[in-house]
Amino acid sequence: MKVKKINDWFEKFGRFEVRHRWAFLICLIVVTVVGSMGLGRLKLDNGEEDWFDDWETTKQNQDHFEDIFGSTDSLLAHIKADDVFDPEVLQMIDELGDELLQNVPYAGSITSLMELSIPIGTEEGFEVTSPFKDGVPEDAAELAQKKAFILSRESLVNTLVSADATETWLIVNLEQYSENLTDAMQKIAPPAMKIFNDPKYKSDKWEIRPAGMSYTEFEEEAVTMNQLATRISLGFLVMLVCLIIFIRSLRGIVVPSISTVGALTTTLGFSGWLGIKGNNSMIMITVLLSMALAVGYSVHYINSFKMYFRKTGRRKESIVMGVRDSGWALFFTVITTMAGMLSFLAAGIKPMRWVGGITAATVFAVFAYIIILLPVLYSFGKDKEPDPAFADSEGATKSDLRVEAMGKSILNKKWITVIATVLLAAAVIPGIFKIKVNMNYSDMMGERTPYIKRLLEITRSQLGSQYEYEVLIEYSDEDAIKNPRVLKNMDILAERIGTLSQTKISNGKPRVSSVTKIVKEMNRTLNEDNPEAYVIPDDQDLVTQIMFLYEISGGTDLYDYISNDFRAAYLQIELSGYDGEEIVKNLAEVKRWVAELFPDAQNAGVVGQVVQYAQMNGKLVRGSIKSIGTSLIIILVLLVLAFTSLRTGFIAMIPNVVPIVLIGGIMGYAGVNLDMITAMIMPMILGIAVDDTIHFTNHIKYHFELTGNYRSAIENSYREIGKTMIMTTIILCAMFAIFLTSTMNVLVNIGWLSVVGLGSALIADYTITPVLLYITKPFDKEAGVAGREPVAESEKSCETRF
Repeated sequence: MKVKKINDWFEKFGRFEVRHRWAFLICLIVVTVVGSMGLGRLKLDNGEEDWFDDWETTKQNQDHFEDIFGSTDSLLAHIKADDVFDPEVLQMIDELGDELLQNVPYAGSITSLMELSIPIGTEEGFEVTSPFKDGVPEDAAELAQKKAFILSRESLVNTLVSADATETWLIVNLEQYSENLTDAMQKIAPPAMKIFNDPKYKSDKWEIRPAGMSYTEFEEEAVTMNQLATRISLGFLVMLVCLIIFIRSLRGIVVPSISTVGALTTTLGFSGWLGIKGNNSMIMITVLLSMALAVGYSVHYINSFKMYFRKTGRRKESIVMGVRDSGWALFFTVITTMAGMLSFLAAGIKPMRWVGGITAATVFAVFAYIIILLPVLYSFGKDKEPDPAFADSEGATKSDLRVEAMGKSILNKKWITVIATVLLAAAVIPGIFKIKVNMNYSDMMGERTPYIKRLLEITRSQLGSQYEYEVLIEYSDEDAIKNPRVLKNMDILAERIGTLSQTKISNGKPRVSSVTKIVKEMNRTLNEDNPEAYVIPDDQDLVTQIMFLYEISGGTDLYDYISNDFRAAYLQIELSGYDGEEIVKNLAEVKRWVAELFPDAQNAGVVGQVVQYAQMNGKLVRGSIKSIGTSLIIILVLLVLAFTSLRTGFIAMIPNVVPIVLIGGIMGYAGVNLDMITAMIMPMILGIAVDDTIHFTNHIKYHFELTGNYRSAIENSYREIGKTMIMTTIILCAMFAIFLTSTMNVLVNIGWLSVVGLGSALIADYTITPVLLYITKPFDKEAGVAGREPVAESEKSCETRF
């Protein structure tokens, strides 16, 4: 494929575009207006359910569990005080619980020190009572007695209240909500926040730390969107400042801005018209890439235009020459970048598929805006006399000539470049195998984020945990859970789970809860409160009697862990933290034990948020590998086809692989986890890095077709677009460096990984790419003619065609 022939076609297109500039401009405005009208229909959320298709086993198991036991969501308040049995603290807990119950949607019941169901022995047997059903006693001795009684209950200590009485939970049990989590949290969290922030609940005597899935998800979304909006806005301002410094042209500043906003508005608007739901976290990739490409495309075209304008002084001719020299390279970078983004469709994850599709569309839209707006807007204005200072340099500036001199030096030391590249690859590749996949939101957000700091304080407390999962045991027969063997096996399972690395331990006891605690507590009560009777009875009739007596005595906790027909029960396991790889190992052990202890169960397995995260870890690894691998293969095929040379395609891939290898190696050595955001960095960097590679390689091939000499072609390319590559990289690195100021670890990681990736891609483009092209000579045999090519005939006659 001859680059010169393609460039000639783009020259014709540029001439046609300038002649019909008003038609192009009006069409662009109409498309933008129509697209923007669809923004009101656009739906974005961050629902984790989107990571699972309905047919997946994980989703089916979770839905089945919630059908039996209701919502797994709750609103929590971790309360810390010198003594949580202090009358003022208890009174606050009572008032806070009542207010949350009355004002928070879906609030079903309260579990707290003020709302307990504890069996106590009576002459008739036992009754279920709440120690504070008549309020907080004024008598200190009576209060001390109730405190001692509660702390004597093994089922409550280090579960609801710490053994030293410095911590306790207030739990608002939420009813099952019909809408998805994203919609539900918008109803649940705001009124709860208003209550928690009420001045009457602030005191030196206690500290209240709110938590709960819907509550913290709401906080996460608010913090994330605020951080993203702030950093992207600052990045946009940095982009404008850099364009002012480098371009020094009003049109060169306005067009990238309009192109970014217009492309996003149009594509997202049409997404709204089509009813396609998106992900509000993943959209960051689309915004960042559109900003980056708008800058890159604009700078390449503007610098090409300016070079000809300095040399000829003829505006329209220079516009056409700018389209001729940069049009094909820009269009080809669009194709390769779109292909890289569309590779996300192979990931098998809804948010990644969406961001891949919408970003590919936005990339094309950015190109359309740039290729229309720049030639059209630059076509307005007068010609000027050619600048005599550039007569000998063919429009090249002093900085262009310095870049050319640097290129000559690189070619002269070509083997040093090859050796350095090989040594660098050998050093960083082992780091890739050290990368860990971990979807831990605490690590992603970072302790500098206020709500994460609060959650980590809860996790590090005696009672707190951030993550949990459930083990479901379900039989086909009613009353199967009343079988003592089943209950005892549940206790055995709880003991084994307590030995796992991620299980939370409080004062030597694993944080595993189930119906067995209630049965053992009642059995102890029936046996004169003998601690040795805190066991599961061997007689099924006695177990049945205990459960019946507890129920008719007013106990409310029994059905928290067991179904109404006694066919199903579950264990709740709280975790000390979240290590993705360890969790996967832990869950594998739990599944093995469940199969061993409950072989006749109809359905037995693990469910819950942690199981979803573990599944997401696996999907993320597979999705990222598929995406990156597919992207590299597609781009390689396109490069081979475009340059009609297998060797050229492979050589052009090197500067695109370098940043991926370098980023992967650094992540592994630095202990930066691969999560759903950092997983998007490599394809995004690949999409940006491939632009300069294509421009540079395409330019070298074009000049080789004109001169027949590799060294001359490479040196001419350094001179004509070398400075442009530096400018675009500096601007993009400055934009991404803004993310280093974020309090969120994941955005900080995006910042420095992007800077490293883009910087390394530029260095590779400047060094190893031209060196390998010079060494391997993949285009054709040299004609033996050195030097700069003569001015093309089309340039000489172009002025007469307007």
